Amino acid sequence: MSNLYGKRILIFQQRGWAINIGHFLAKKLQEEGCRLAAITLKRTTHEFILNQSEVKYDMVISNDEIMGRPKDYLKGNTFPLAEICEDLGIDSIWPLVSTLRNHVRSYKDKYYYGFKQNVPDEEIIDYVMAVYKCIKEIFGEFKPEFIIAPNFVSLPHIMFNLYAERRGIKMISVTDSKIKGIYIFSYGYRDDKGPFYDRVDALNAGEAETKSRKMAKDYIREFRKSFIGQDYTDKWEIKKKRRTLWQNIRYELSPYRAIAGWYLRKNQKKNFLESTGITIDYRPPRIILRDFYCQKRYRRFMQKFNYYPFGKIKKFVYFPLQFQPEATIDVAAPHFNNQIETARQIAMSLPEDYTLVVKEHPEMVGLRPPSYIEKISRTVNVKLIDYRISSEEILRKADLVISPSGTTITEAAFLRRPVIQLGDLGTTFKLPNVFKHSDMATLSGKIRDVLKINLDSPEYEKRLENYVAAAHDTGFDISYMTIWEKGKKEKIDALWEVYKKEIEKTL
Repeated sequence: MSNLYGKRILIFQQRGWAINIGHFLAKKLQEEGCRLAAITLKRTTHEFILNQSEVKYDMVISNDEIMGRPKDYLKGNTFPLAEICEDLGIDSIWPLVSTLRNHVRSYKDKYYYGFKQNVPDEEIIDYVMAVYKCIKEIFGEFKPEFIIAPNFVSLPHIMFNLYAERRGIKMISVTDSKIKGIYIFSYGYRDDKGPFYDRVDALNAGEAETKSRKMAKDYIREFRKSFIGQDYTDKWEIKKKRRTLWQNIRYELSPYRAIAGWYLRKNQKKNFLESTGITIDYRPPRIILRDFYCQKRYRRFMQKFNYYPFGKIKKFVYFPLQFQPEATIDVAAPHFNNQIETARQIAMSLPEDYTLVVKEHPEMVGLRPPSYIEKISRTVNVKLIDYRISSEEILRKADLVISPSGTTITEAAFLRRPVIQLGDLGTTFKLPNVFKHSDMATLSGKIRDVLKINLDSPEYEKRLENYVAAAHDTGFDISYMTIWEKGKKEKIDALWEVYKKEIEKTL
């Protein structure tokens, strides 16, 4: 009999992950004798879960039904926010609410999201209460012993994570380790709990040794020699390549194909939510056309913008812009997700003749409006440089990096550049070049202190090796994002073995 026989496992079956990974995991868990429940995210995904016949679920709840009409789900029930916060072990619900991109921002007003509230506070509170009621019902009726989620990106993930954690129930997701090709399991929505994090601490404390040390040294040496990008930065390089004539024709026709699909396919209209209206999942024809031509205009603007000449800059601190809305900033750094204001505050805090260098995130080119870029470029003591300048070139000249989160923090570690991290992303906290600071009023003093620190030491190298080694010791090098995004099945059986081992170990 399987070690998992009879175990009650809740799965967040969301969006494309549910189709390409989640459903497969559910089938495997069912074969092991597990009892299953699912929370679905996106209505077409909910329909897929209900219509499939391979997996029997004890419970299936649609988050989109709850989000679309929270009052209907509440059926007159109310839960004071004080009660919810106490049960989750938090001081305030509002930092978590900032992850609700379609509530706190408006997709109908502007591409790509307008920074105006889309749903009134009262309706947001209704949804918070409805999610809490959903948690109570699932834990009361199904009593999950383990929870699987694709990631921790929104309010339901975080609330379930906090509620489960206080009851000793593990909830896992997969996240990138920031070491190329290596993914790790995270047990907390800030990516600060799990085997990787424990392993780094044990290695740093001298309580363990690793067989991956030589591999770690080789990786560090190779990075300093040729600057190793991540899997997703490789995708950015592919996007830079010029399209063929046929690809250009297909691109120009793409919005009209999407509009034809809107009228011909029923699925196009199923993802409408009454509470949020127009979203990236529900785009009527006029929004499809708006998005397409706005992106072309924004991209053209970025390509022709008069950036500050990087070669003229002498002493500088680097602030890389983050993709937004996105988990790493809106979940792990909600107090710093106004990046224009954060850049302004940092620029005011710089000592002596330092200036703040800012560069657009490669994936945001074509998504952020010209007004946003112009505001940053016309902020005092801020120099906006060309997004096409490589991170390597910038980091080798920078004296310090300040960032809420992001891959740049890890890249800076290999080049021995200190980082002041403003947010709470736990993965990068384990790097030896990272110094946490969250008080903007005292940032100036922190910058002065960190600039004096010498990172060229044997202890620094040992801790950096420990980070890389811990990723190899506890992570896996299966093409996780390729399976998720493209549905490629070559290594999906190996992925199941990784999940199974982690679940068995945790239970």
